[in-house]
Amino acid sequence: MLEITDNTVVITKDDGTEDLWKIYFYYHNPDRNKDFFFLFKEEDPDSLIVMASKDHETLEDVTPEELEEAQEMLNTYEDDPEIQEIK
Repeated sequence: MLEITDNTVVITKDDGTEDLWKIYFYYHNPDRNKDFFFLFKEEDPDSLIVMASKDHETLEDVTPEELEEAQEMLNTYEDDPEIQEIK
């Protein structure tokens, strides 16, 4: 189960434990009908991972093709001067 609150993703595992991740960046890809989330652990900000969701209830691994696309989106997010102004 996935819950998103205030840029924090709470993932409830099958055993009932919760795992907290912070959202660095996310975007929606209408062609894939998925949202892609760049997540990191607050205690380890360098631990950036990419996960996808079709239903905002579960996360799934991304394919190599999706990962390449996500990396391009992240580069744009980090390098675009207009985006930097509104961060």
